[in-house]
Amino acid sequence: MAQNRSKFSMTKVQTGILIGLGLLVIILFCSIVWLVFGGRVRLPSFSGAAESTPVPQITATPVIFPTLTPTATLTPVPYEQLIPAGWKQFKTELVEIWLPPSFKLVEKEPDEELALRGETSKNSLYTMGATISFEPMTGGSLDAHLDAGLAKMDPQIKLTERRKITLNSTEAVRMTFETRVETVDVNQLTYAIQDGGTVWFVYFTAQINEFYEMLPIFEQSVKTFRVVK
Repeated sequence: MAQNRSKFSMTKVQTGILIGLGLLVIILFCSIVWLVFGGRVRLPSFSGAAESTPVPQITATPVIFPTLTPTATLTPVPYEQLIPAGWKQFKTELVEIWLPPSFKLVEKEPDEELALRGETSKNSLYTMGATISFEPMTGGSLDAHLDAGLAKMDPQIKLTERRKITLNSTEAVRMTFETRVETVDVNQLTYAIQDGGTVWFVYFTAQINEFYEMLPIFEQSVKTFRVVK
């Protein structure tokens, strides 16, 4: 009987295998359909853009900025209000300055516009003085002019202070020097004031002990300095 069976006929085992394969195909097909249409499958993007990561939204908090107040323009104090009561005027055709009446005019050097000497105490070995001079400005700026002058200064004279200040709305440079004249320690307060292409210098010189006593007077006096127009 086995020999007469057609070569196309299948045994029961083969038939079972075919049925099982068919069922497997059906199950796979159904699974693919569910994944594409019902499942949450993210298909790859071919645009080249990476999948974006959610960015948390920041709730803006209102910020109150302070109100900016414009810088007030300095108003020059009337010249008459700068002169202390009882002080004396010293004036030339070019400049004017006020000092206590204890200061007297003395003979000036060729490079000086005004030269004065103050009353010196009995214990002082150096005569107190106030001097005004001027020179053409070189170097393109006041600082450059001063730098060139300081570079030529006697090394025995020590610069102890240099800073920019405002003299009644006019910019100036304040400098303090220390030196020794023979056996006496001497200090000098110097103001450099630019007036166009001219630099004016106002000097106050005194022995070190008198210098600090007179410093408030020197600082008040320089405020009364002005170029006569």
